[in-house]
Amino acid sequence: MRPKLTRQRSRRRTAIALVGRGVLMWGLVLGGLRAFVVQAEQCGESTPESLSGASTAAVGWFATNQNADGTWLYRYDRDVDAPVEGYNITRHAGVTMSLEQAASAGFDAADAVSERGIGWALDNLFDGPGWRALALPDSAEIGSGASGLFTAALVYRRERTGDNEYDAVMHDLGAFMTSLVNDRGQVLGQWNTATEAPVPESFSKYYTGEVFWALALLHRAFPDDGYGAVAERIAHYIATERTEVEMFEPDLPDHWAAYGFAVMTTWPGYELPAEYDYYVRRQAGIQGMQIRYESQRTNSTFSYVTRGRQTLGAGLGTVGEALSQWTIVALATPRLGDLVAPLTDRARCAAGAAIDRQVGPDDVADADDVDAVLGAWFQFDVTQMDDQQHILSALLGTTAILEDRS
Repeated sequence: MRPKLTRQRSRRRTAIALVGRGVLMWGLVLGGLRAFVVQAEQCGESTPESLSGASTAAVGWFATNQNADGTWLYRYDRDVDAPVEGYNITRHAGVTMSLEQAASAGFDAADAVSERGIGWALDNLFDGPGWRALALPDSAEIGSGASGLFTAALVYRRERTGDNEYDAVMHDLGAFMTSLVNDRGQVLGQWNTATEAPVPESFSKYYTGEVFWALALLHRAFPDDGYGAVAERIAHYIATERTEVEMFEPDLPDHWAAYGFAVMTTWPGYELPAEYDYYVRRQAGIQGMQIRYESQRTNSTFSYVTRGRQTLGAGLGTVGEALSQWTIVALATPRLGDLVAPLTDRARCAAGAAIDRQVGPDDVADADDVDAVLGAWFQFDVTQMDDQQHILSALLGTTAILEDRS
């Protein structure tokens, strides 16, 4: 009997060993997945108080770092404690727009800062044939995006104050933008001052969405002046053709387009066409995936090796902007209602991550220029004005959808 018992025990030990190795292997697999693939998200806290505090600090950065002529500190290198030369007129328009969003949301300190930015922009309008456009002096080519963002700022200001002082300017900017939209709905990005004509095939990743959004806003302000038809033409192109025609691979995550579609849902009687649903869902998925990945970055050695360095403030901000604007679209479109909860969650994650990464009073070092770093977002010890712009807009957008849902 002993040989038989010995064989039975041996088989039991073998089975236990196999099970043990299997458990160990699954443990290693699951541990590897947890460590390398499904890392913990760092979403922070996006409460009404924290959102308001971070937004106030961002507005304060712009107020403190505005020059006498209405421009802002463009770029600052914290490592050498010095500004970096340069300026960008499109980003100037974007900052002005963001400040108007803030003023519209009740951040009164943004009003005067925006007004000075608007004043500088009004001094830098190019007179074209039947239109005006925002452009730096002696520009060889005039981009359409700067005029789009400046138009958005002026529309927000008009809606906030009821003041129609700049209506003529808005119509002149609108004439410039509509002159660059073809029958297909494509937006040319540049107008050449030498040839006095649009630059053929000068499509831009960003300008198409910026012009679309601006024209959608102009239609909301002036519903009888034809801007809506042009905006709808661009919307159809963006949603149904642009990815293939302009050969974006993978799809272009376009936060400016999100703004445009969100504004269209505020047009009286407008209903988003069902043929746009695939595009909206696709964009929502892309942006949701982006913040899921970005929120796992902590800048630790392990995180840097497995996920890379945390993105620019502007990069994080554009994701948050898109998520909040697609949430607005979903809220206004019952058949997209299943997107509301996940998009809101993702927008809150983006806002919370941004709040955690903002330089607060406890993060200011003795060697820092306090004015340049407090309230800002940095990567590689450098901040740029659009880092503050995009995150401020994202924080405001998240606040708006949370208030709307509550």
